[in-house]
Formats: sequence, structure tokens, C-alpha cells
Amino acid sequence: MIPWPNRRCVLAIVMLVVIGAGFALVPVYGETIHRFGFGNKNTVLVRGDANVKVEEKEHDVSNDSYHSRPTSEHLLLAADLATGDSAFIHYHYDTPHAPVTAALSAGVYVKATKPGIQLRARVVFPKEQDPAHPESSLTTLIVGDTYTERGQWQKLTLTEIPALIGKHLPVLQTKIGRAVNSTGAYIDRLVLNVYTGPGTAHIYIDDLDIGPVKSPDAAGGAPGTPVKKTKTDAPASNARGRISKLDSGQLFVDGKPFFFRAVRHTGAPLHVLRDAGFDALWVPADVPDGVMEEANREGWLVMPSIPTALPASVADKSEAEVAALDKYFRKFSGSDVLFWDLGGGRVQEQTPAVKRTQDYIRKFDGKRPFSADVWDGFQGYSTFLGAVGAHRWPLFTSLELSGYRDWIAQRMALSSTRAVFWTWVQNHAPDWYVENVARVRKEQFTDPIGPHPEQVRLLAYIGVACGCQGLGFWSDQFLADSHFGRDRLQGMAILNAELEMLAPVLLARSSKNVLWLDTDHKDVKAALIRGTRGSLLLPLWLGKGSQYVPGQGAVNSIKVTVPLVPDGADPWRISPANVECLRNSAVKKTGGTELTINEFDLVTPIVFTNELQQDGLVAQWQDFNRKNGPRAARWAMDLAAEEYEKTYIVHSRLAQMGVHVRDADGLFQNAAKAHESARRDNAAGLHAKAFAHAQAALRPLRVIMRDHWDKAVATLDTPSASPLAVSFFSLPQHWDMFREVQSCKPTTTVLPGGSFEPGRADVPDGGYPVDAVPGWSARFGTLDRVKVAAGVVSAAKLADKAEPKVPAFEGPRMYLPSRPIARPEDGYVPPAPELGRGVLKLEVQRRVDLAGDGKPAEAIARPLERTFLAVESPSVKLPPGSLVRISAWIKVPDSIGLTADGVLFYDDVCGEPLAVRLTNTEKKWKQFHLYRRVPQSGQIALTMALTGEGIVYFDDVRIEPLVPAAQGAGYAARPPQPQSAVQPAGGVRQR
Repeated sequence: MIPWPNRRCVLAIVMLVVIGAGFALVPVYGETIHRFGFGNKNTVLVRGDANVKVEEKEHDVSNDSYHSRPTSEHLLLAADLATGDSAFIHYHYDTPHAPVTAALSAGVYVKATKPGIQLRARVVFPKEQDPAHPESSLTTLIVGDTYTERGQWQKLTLTEIPALIGKHLPVLQTKIGRAVNSTGAYIDRLVLNVYTGPGTAHIYIDDLDIGPVKSPDAAGGAPGTPVKKTKTDAPASNARGRISKLDSGQLFVDGKPFFFRAVRHTGAPLHVLRDAGFDALWVPADVPDGVMEEANREGWLVMPSIPTALPASVADKSEAEVAALDKYFRKFSGSDVLFWDLGGGRVQEQTPAVKRTQDYIRKFDGKRPFSADVWDGFQGYSTFLGAVGAHRWPLFTSLELSGYRDWIAQRMALSSTRAVFWTWVQNHAPDWYVENVARVRKEQFTDPIGPHPEQVRLLAYIGVACGCQGLGFWSDQFLADSHFGRDRLQGMAILNAELEMLAPVLLARSSKNVLWLDTDHKDVKAALIRGTRGSLLLPLWLGKGSQYVPGQGAVNSIKVTVPLVPDGADPWRISPANVECLRNSAVKKTGGTELTINEFDLVTPIVFTNELQQDGLVAQWQDFNRKNGPRAARWAMDLAAEEYEKTYIVHSRLAQMGVHVRDADGLFQNAAKAHESARRDNAAGLHAKAFAHAQAALRPLRVIMRDHWDKAVATLDTPSASPLAVSFFSLPQHWDMFREVQSCKPTTTVLPGGSFEPGRADVPDGGYPVDAVPGWSARFGTLDRVKVAAGVVSAAKLADKAEPKVPAFEGPRMYLPSRPIARPEDGYVPPAPELGRGVLKLEVQRRVDLAGDGKPAEAIARPLERTFLAVESPSVKLPPGSLVRISAWIKVPDSIGLTADGVLFYDDVCGEPLAVRLTNTEKKWKQFHLYRRVPQSGQIALTMALTGEGIVYFDDVRIEPLVPAAQGAGYAARPPQPQSAVQPAGGVRQR
């Protein structure tokens, strides 16, 4: 048995304390720890007194070295030789008041070229006057750790502060001539003595913390001085005025092109999000002031969401809305606003209200851009908004990743090129999944939950490949331990690091058009984005079912032919730990450059560039690897450890249920070996190899998860047939439901009218309307120039035509059999519906304009923006909690076009996310079954819809209750519970 270094063991052995280790999701404004990450654009350390002659040669914010991203504060000092042991050069940072208690501690990370830097703190005794300065309180300096790790980051701390103060009390008593009244003593300043001896020293300071501290409004000002009160609605005085603007469809911050990586903030510590590589923060209008103070202090760009919108009409009363918008602007006017967020899910009908709201705020801020997340009406919104977002959640739904790619590309095509296009990326389980599948209330998760980090990575790169100029990640909650999000957090850090490396290429694109290329693997498609600094090639794994459970997604090698690669541009493989030139894997051929990518893994960014100069792209990437390679290796190792543990938890439960997959124990051992190799490489300083081995450790785990999922859905017409089969983490519940279904038998359908038979009369030539079927109805909505029709039509000529079987030619023979030899498939008749006289038909056609000669004018086939033709069944009543089987026969004569969704068939229990979703049925009738549990309302209804151009037929639509079979008990019995041969060291983590 190979012992597996799970998270606790790994952290103890290799000190993988990387990002927010063990952070719980609590509101930042409820914390009592004051942190500063030195992430803004201005220096904050103040030069104080010194008893040594010193020259400050440099004092700046640096990205050359940092403990946490993106920057640190840097000093370059040249000091003279000091006499005595009490030499000091002080730089200080004023903190909120930190009352002296046994729990009080402080720390700061330091890296320097020479040892000797010392952390100190100023303690204030508010009940005592300073004899030398009666107008001020008595103060003293206490001394903490001293820097010893030359050239390495070291945390200097102050702990056991009451004891440290106690050592100074005798001196203070002598100074004032009596016992010191230490009631209410607090620390208000951290001081660094940066004297390291004679000569020059480079000093980097990062990640300061102190706490518990008082809230800012409760803390006083400088010792002995009154606190100046300011109005709560006054703009922040520490605004740095970082200006964002739009120019020619490009977002700029401080005059430089900017690709943002934002996250919605709902409570995660800001320093954790910063360390994970996010650079922009979406916040609600009612975000606590304490959060904004910290965000401003740390240099975050913010995307504040408006609290309300003005009425569309000027004539409507709007006093309350105006007051809310005034308060909103005052609150955020002192922050570095990336853009003003005018709301999400905006539709065309809201355009006037959004435009009027923008015009109102524009009176106060004429520079920064505005954005809105839009569902439809893209052309109208993109004419006045600087940035337009669009999003949907494909994970756990029946929308394939290839369909999600098409949907994003279509929304971008509907927008004007003058606006920056961006998207929210799903990194969470949506509410319908949490409530109906995971069955969790108030987000009290006791078992692992998705999505997988690999899925988030794929969605993000699909957005980039489609041309998005910024990404937002929807949930910081699902990065927390409370949501089993440690692996997602580490995955986000790796992803953001890669996006930071690719940003110079993405921001120098020469066209918004993206060229999609085929590879020699059917599940891998590559996007080519051309730019002035190079061409970005993004091979993506788009295999079917990846939105449920990603496959291994790794291929030994893939080949892709890239057209029009400039001479001298070499392909470079990009990762946070290493950049590798693939010049020897590229061959010039007719049609382009054939590139062989070895060890392809889900997404493998490749950049063709000839920037080899000292300040070129390759040098920048190598410098990035030097700074971030060790961190990237630790991120990847921690990600592998977390994913191993989560995979093993679910796998062991499935094994106990008697559900096995091939060679699972061997695959777990392979993952353990790869992680052990990563650990050894990391300890030896081989961070690129450690990163690669940690990534390799994930592949066997994905094989296990996918094999389990493939086995679970093997007998289903579509994976969404079982709402519990849409995630690896819900497969144990799926098998419980599967066995319950197996122990039942269907009864007669309870849905009236599902056969669409006209009674005794024949179906007329033109058909008849849907509402002629009792209880059935049709509805329609569109923004597009289309014609629609829905009704019951004759089933004549709609039956599938039997294709004649042509014997396969097996080559010349020396003899022929005396009679034909029957093949196994002979006599097989594929299933087909028993068509009656009527079927349901839905049709959508584009309206065609006529040219001057009366002939149809050729028009650009724009995607349909909002077209939804639906037929709804009557509701049927059934016992709550009982099982039903829903089914329908569906035929699509020709592919459905101009949409990513096509045909939808779904129930109102699980809704559109788990619909049967089709764009073609190969011109044949196909039957689909869905298994659902009746909700507490006791009612179920069905919807059949068409969202694109084309025709679809439905017939024999059923809702069949499932009742226990007489001999069904045996199906539910569980086999013995075997034990896995591979156990995580320390056991499975208990939540």
C-alpha cells in the first residue's frame, strides 16, 4: 500500500501554506485582523527617525519580488557605520488601535540582501501623559523578531505582547516617577528598524497583519490628538484616482491596456482573493464601509453594482431612485472604479431605464466606463455602454461545452465592436442544483460538491478563446473550505497566473475575429487569436459530457496545422512554472505550420512569437516563472492533494454500494506516485518538474471520476435523465435512485393529449392549433425577424424510411456459400414510434427581405437573440415524492440553426437546465426518457420548445408513474462493502 500524502500531511511536510489555508467564509467586515498587502500603486511606509547617517536611494512599489501578489514595497538604503549596539533607522506603518491583550499579535514579511532588520511596535498608554510632551500620551517601543534568512522571505512577528510590555514598565516608571497606569494600552504603529550595518541593502516588505484591532470608527487618531470626524458620505480622502477608460473597443487603466480578472465579493478575505490573482472586485451597493476601506487601501479596482435604476420615462416619479443613486455615487467616488455596473440580466425592454441611469451618473463621472450584464438587446446596449457582459451556467446542465462556446460567440457577434465584451465564469453550483440535487439548506455542506477546478478552467479559456477581454468569476463562497473549495481556489490561482502571462498577447490582438481549427483528436478544438505581439493558440478539450464530469482530457500528443505563422515566430508553451520552446515540434507544410503538442492536458496555451529581445515576451515569461514558479508548484501540489481526497471520499462510498470501476486502486496509486515525485522535485528546487508531476497526478483521478460517471449514465438516453447523474459528487444518490427505479414498473400515462390524436376526425391539411388539445397551450416571444408556427399536423409521410441493407463487400473469394449467411444485425428493427394521425410540429423561419428585383435578398445569418416557441402541457397531479418516467419521441428533419440550444424538452421539476437539448436527430425519430421525483406541490407539467431556425416534431409524450414491482425488492439490495487498497494517509477528512 502506498501511503498518500493528503492535505494535512503535505502541509506538514512541504509547508504548502499557500493561499488562504483553511480560510472560513466569514464577512471581512466582521474580522478583527488588520491586513495590508502592499498591493496598491503608492508607497505607505513612512521614514522616521534614525541615529545613523543613511541615504534612501530607492523607495518604490516593486513587482520584482513579493511574498503575495502583485507587489511589495522596496527600499534601497546606503548606511554608514554606526557606533554601539543601539543603531536604528526607522520606517513605520500606522495601524488601527490594537488593544493590548494576550491574543494580540503582529507580523510582517521581509526579504533583504542583509540580515538584521527588526520588527518593533509603538505602545500607547492613554491614561498617562508623556512628561516631555504633556499634550501627548506616554509611548514606548517593544521589540519583536529579527531578520536572519538572507535572500529569503521571513515573517517577523510580535507575540506575547503583555510580557514584552512588562519588561519596559520599570524604565517607564522611572521616567514618570510612579507606577504606570496601563489601562487601555494599545498599539497604533508598527516600526521596522531597517539598519543592517554599513553598506547598501535591498529590502522588500510585504503582507503586514496585526490584530485584534478596533474598528476604524472606534479607533483614535495620533496619540494625544483628537479624532477628526468626517461625514460618512464624503468621498474617501485616500483615493488614488486610477482612471479607467475605453478607446477603440479596448479597456485602459492608467493609460495601459487592461485584461481584468474579477470576482464577486460576498465575504471572502480580500488578501486571499488577491493572493489568488484577482485584480478587480465586484461589490454590491450595500457593501460594508470596512470592506471598501480595505479594498481602497489594498489598491483593488472595483465594479460597484447600482442599487436601482431610474424609471425609463422622465415623467415618472424618481425621487427615491435619485436619492439611492446619489448615495451610491458618494460611497464609491473615492474608490478606483473599473466600471460602473448597471445591473445583470438586462433585457431589451430595460434599455431606456439603463440608459437614463447611465446618463444620471455620467453627470458626476465623465471618464469611467459603464457596463451591464445583458441577456438580450445586445445591439442597443452596446451602442451606449462601454462594456457589455453576457453569461450563463452550463455546468451540471445538458448544454455541452461546444454549445456553450457557440453561445458565447453568438452573443459577442450580436454586440457592437465598440464595446468591450466580457463574461462571468461559473465557478459555483447554482441554486437549483444546491437545493434540488445536493439538497443542502443554508449552504451547510457536509459532503464534497462541484464544480471541478478543471471545469472552471475550461469555461474561462472558452471565454478567452471566443474573444472576451475580461473575465469575472461568480462566487468567492465556492472557494472557501465551507464549500469544499480549496481545490477550486488553488486552480483559480494557477489560472489567473496563466492569464496574467497571456495578457500582453490578448491585449495586442489585431482583430476580434477568432479562427477555430480542427486537430487530429475529435474532442480537441483550437482557437487562434492573432495579434501584433504574437499569435495565441488555445487547444481546448470539448469532449461530450465535460459539463457534468470532465474526462481525462489528456492526450499523449495532438497535431494542429496553424495557418500564416510569420517566419521567425517560434511556438512557446506557457505555464506559471515554465515556458518551453516547441520549435523542434513545428514543421512547415502546405496550408501552414503543423505543430505537435506532446502531453496535451485540457488546455495548453501556445504563443507564436519572435520577441526574444531582453524586454520581449519570452524574457517577461521567464522572469514571471522565476518569481512564481515555486508558488505555482505548491498550488498544483495542494490542488492534487485536495482533489485526491474528494475523489476518494465519493469513490469509497460507491465501492461500498458495490459500484466498481476498472483498476481504481491502481489509478489512485499512480496519482500518489506522481504527487510524491512532485514533492521530491519541489524539495530539490525543481519547481517546473514539480508542477508538471502535480498536474499529472490529476489525470488518474479524472479517469476514476469519468469511469464512474460513464457507468452511471450508460443506460440513460441522456445524462440529464437522472437529476442525480449530473455531477460526480451526487453519483451515490443516483445509484440509490437507479435501484429504486429498477424495482418499479411504469403504469399507464397520466398526461392527457400526449398522443396528439384528433379524435374521430382526420387532421386537416393545415393542421389545427395547439389549444384545440384540451389543457395544452403555446407561447412565443422574440426579438428577431422570424415567422413561427405551432400546431398538430398530419403524421403522414413522417415515419422513418427503412434504409435497405447493402451487404459489405468482403473482396473476391474462391467459393461462394450455397445460401446467404445471416449476420447478427440481420432482423434487427430499430425502435420507432407508433405514429397515429397527428403529431406536434414547431417551426421557426427567418423572414427574408426582397431585393429591388423582387428576389430574396441575401442577408448575413445573425444568431437568433431571443426566440422561444414553446408548447406546454397541462399539469398532472401525483403523490409528492413518487417517481415518474417522462418520455417523448422527437424528430428533427434538418439541423436547427442560429442557436446553441436548439430543441428543448423538459419538465417543471428540474426545468430547462436538465432539458433534453438537441440540434439534430439525424432525420430520425428518437425517444428520450427522463426520471423525476414529484415535488411537494404534487404537480408536473412539460414543455416542448424550439429556440432556433428549423422544424421539430413531437409525438407520444408521456408521464408514467412508477410503482413497485412484485419482484423488485432484489434490485435494491446492496452487496458487501469492500475496502479500497489505497487509503489517504491520516484517513478521510471529517467535515
